[in-house]
Amino acid sequence: GHMGTPKLTYWAGRGLAEPLRCIFAAADVKIDNVFLENKQQMQDLIATGKLAFDQVPLVEIDGLNLVQTAPTAIYLSQKYGFWPADPKEQHTAGSVLASASDARACFVKHPFLGEIDKTSEAADAPNGLWGRYAPKWEAMLKAQQGKYVLGATPSLADIAIFETLDFYRFIFGEDKFKEKMGGFPLLLGLHDSVLALGHLRQWRDEERPKVFLELGEYAQVVRATLQ
Repeated sequence: GHMGTPKLTYWAGRGLAEPLRCIFAAADVKIDNVFLENKQQMQDLIATGKLAFDQVPLVEIDGLNLVQTAPTAIYLSQKYGFWPADPKEQHTAGSVLASASDARACFVKHPFLGEIDKTSEAADAPNGLWGRYAPKWEAMLKAQQGKYVLGATPSLADIAIFETLDFYRFIFGEDKFKEKMGGFPLLLGLHDSVLALGHLRQWRDEERPKVFLELGEYAQVVRATLQ
C-alpha cells in the first residue's frame, strides 16, 4: 500500500495481533496485513532491525515500528480517539485491556493444543473468561450505567472486551456464544455496539474469513516460522 497505510505484520490468525486489527477496524482505518508464512520471512524481518524484541506483531505507522501489543494498542487508541484524557479513566482502560489479555490467553494457546474441551474448561474456570472476567466487566457496566466501560464513549477498554468475546465466538461458534452471553445482557450490548463501529463488522464477517488460515494450519505455520 501507499505511505499512509499502516502495515501490520503477523501470522494469518488472531494470536496477539487481533486486538490491534480490531482497533484499526473500529477506527475505520484500512491497513495492509502482512502475513508471515515462513522462517526466512521472519529472519529477514529481524534483520531489518524493526523488531525491538525480535517479536511480532509489528505495526508500521507514523514512521515508527511499534511492537508489544499493549503499548501499541494504547498508541493506536490515542491516535484514533479511543483513549481517555483523564488519568483515572486511563487506568481503568489500561486495566481492562490487561484483564482482556488474561482472559484471552487460553484462546491464543488453543490452535497449538487443539483440544476444544480443555479450552472450554479454561474459559469456564473460576479464573477464566466466564468465571471471573465477564462477571466483573458486566458489574463495571452496571455501575457505570453506560453503554461502555467509561460511559457514553467507546474506548480501548470496550474494543478489548469485544475482541475477547469475539475470540470465544470464533472458536466455539455463534450458538455457544449466544448461550454464554445470556447471563450478561450489558456485555452483549457492549459487544453489539463495538461491532457497529467503523468497518469492524465487515472485517469480522467478510474480510477476515478470506485471509485467515484454518486453526491447525495457522499453528503449523507459526511453528515453522519460529523453529
